[in-house]
Amino acid sequence: MMKSPTTRQVTPPCIITLGQSAGRPVTMTFRLIPACPEGFLMGSRGFHPSEEPIHRVIIADDFWMGEIPVTQAQFAIWTKAMGIEHQNHFSGKLDHPAESLTWHQAIDFCDWLTSNYQTQLPPGHRFAELPTEAQWEYACRAGTRMEYYSGDGKFALSKVAWFGEDWDSGSTHPTGKLAPNDFGLYDMHGNVWEWCLDRWDEGAYRRRSDGVEMAEIYQLNEQFGDQGNDGSRVLRGGSWCFSAFWCRAAYRNWFGAGNSDRYFGFRVCLVRSPILKQVSPVAPAEPKR
Repeated sequence: MMKSPTTRQVTPPCIITLGQSAGRPVTMTFRLIPACPEGFLMGSRGFHPSEEPIHRVIIADDFWMGEIPVTQAQFAIWTKAMGIEHQNHFSGKLDHPAESLTWHQAIDFCDWLTSNYQTQLPPGHRFAELPTEAQWEYACRAGTRMEYYSGDGKFALSKVAWFGEDWDSGSTHPTGKLAPNDFGLYDMHGNVWEWCLDRWDEGAYRRRSDGVEMAEIYQLNEQFGDQGNDGSRVLRGGSWCFSAFWCRAAYRNWFGAGNSDRYFGFRVCLVRSPILKQVSPVAPAEPKR
């Protein structure tokens, strides 16, 4: 019988101080996500073909994940340091998620954290990067198998997520205000879609064996995933303007890595080794016919 990961966070969080804004420190808080060598069940049945089949994925190493999506205040420390101009659609709301940003900008933010905050990163986890799709779903579920970490249905989702708002009148919301999951993570459902590291591949799950290792997943996605249109990348979690269906833990979305919108954000992981260093080079995918 497969064991569920230990729930209810007992390890103190890792807190990184990025800098100052208006005379106050701007920090990032990370929660330790335990390894799952027995594997967790990824995917769902009966919702969307891209989520099938349900399969077991091994998370061999623990990692740290941002307690909340990167906020406007946190993102602004990076843009100022790099001399970059960035305009959030819902500007001036420092405790809301940073949005209207591309996958490439999220990657660059992670690289900046790795290069400039080594002394503050937790021992053994010296690299910042976007979560892989498997890391994201594992961390979101926190040992559950329901539509949302809070249960099934809209009522359960409403306890933990901002979702289903009107495109014209709705907005992002302050992070960390609703109930967290058992790993201590907030806003994993709704608020903003979160970029993941992986290339988009609609048929990815059908290529995997049960008990697949996360590094093998990434290697397959690099080989068979979308290579065109700036390489579409995975987005997870739903957003403030999407329905409950799109906010499910298993739902897989995608967009071109160079695209941005008012509902695209991201979350950072701290890992022992970058996923690209864990896989061997792969041959380019066969051209699509």
